[in-house]
Amino acid sequence: MGRPRTIPRDQAIDRALKVFWEKGYEQTSIADLSAALEGGPSSIYNAFGNKESLFRLAIERYVAQYTGFLAAAELDLDVEPLVLEVLRGAARAYTSPNLPPGCAIMQSGGAPGARHSRAAAITLEVKAAVEQQLERALARAAKTHDTTLAASSRVVAKYLMTTMRGMSQLAIDGASCRELLAVAKVAATACVAR
Repeated sequence: MGRPRTIPRDQAIDRALKVFWEKGYEQTSIADLSAALEGGPSSIYNAFGNKESLFRLAIERYVAQYTGFLAAAELDLDVEPLVLEVLRGAARAYTSPNLPPGCAIMQSGGAPGARHSRAAAITLEVKAAVEQQLERALARAAKTHDTTLAASSRVVAKYLMTTMRGMSQLAIDGASCRELLAVAKVAATACVAR
């Protein structure tokens, strides 16, 4: 009897990401991961250590492959166009027909009230880094283009994170890209003092 066939590591991480994305960390069992990765629990433990380690790798993969829209925050744009580009990118990513709806980071880190779980800590790290990136980008855009933000760059960055979380949930609930783009447009205008 030969050894059981195993899928390549990168493919295993991609498959695990999809399971975590669709079910969330807390609701994903080792049996779910075993089925997706076509191996038994022992093969998962041997390859990845534990569920948490595999989750961390899956979230790192998500960041590397599906958050490219955040690069718009580094463009030399005024505040409103910068925000619009970031949120348009989020709208497209959250409604991609080839992926589960929404944002894996926003929805997979744990059930409500599980903010102290290890999975929540992993996704909170990523969300904090994104928020800091947005805060710096907003401050830079406001200064460079002499634009007054509706609030401090920190508060506006939190507003954008809240908007992206809401857009993620709308996508999960079935909203179209077009609907999310309309939300993005309104949110972008709200970031600048009038």
